[in-house]
Amino acid sequence: MTIKGYEITPFRAVVPDIPEVATNSLDPQRIKATQEISITGLRTEATTLHSAGEQAAEMLADCGRRVSRREYHALIELLDANPAFIADRWVRETYVDLAKRRVLTRRRGRIEGKRRFHPLVVAGLVEHLIATGQAATPERAFWFLHEQDVLKYETARDLYYRGRRQDRFRSILLEFPDLTRRISLEEGNALLRSARVLRPGEEMIYRGHHPVLGETELVIRGS
Repeated sequence: MTIKGYEITPFRAVVPDIPEVATNSLDPQRIKATQEISITGLRTEATTLHSAGEQAAEMLADCGRRVSRREYHALIELLDANPAFIADRWVRETYVDLAKRRVLTRRRGRIEGKRRFHPLVVAGLVEHLIATGQAATPERAFWFLHEQDVLKYETARDLYYRGRRQDRFRSILLEFPDLTRRISLEEGNALLRSARVLRPGEEMIYRGHHPVLGETELVIRGS
């Protein structure tokens, strides 16, 4: 088979991040008083475009099935899980349609995840306590936060494992086939030659300047 050209389909990848707490800056009293935590950066879990695409497709399909059963609150729950889904054409069109019909309502009861601390922030606190030797295990970290009156043990444990297990804290990838375009064989080969594939453990670093944060760097690591 002879390749005559390539098709390029734009996509958007959304990868949740875990804050890295600044060394020796975990002040329980400050956290309680101001709800502020000093961080030095953000870390994402290892992922692949394939798994992120499958995750997004699965969540969209599940939402579609529920909406077809008139569980219209499923669409709001999908956007609660990850607002980036609003970029999907079906989500936008369905949202507008349900809103016009006045059936776009939230399910009764407590709003999922409405707490003082985001689950991924709790994950960052737990990792910091373990890395600095203040706790040997996640369980001990939960007790530390409890004893310091930052979070109750049960709450810290629930939020930590929620951030590890729930779909809304996993990477997703959304494709936009409506914007697919064709390019020549020469253009495609030039793009492929410019791409860099990282081997396990290999790093690629981009440095820049943020108007508020100052000097920043983005580290991409192969796994």
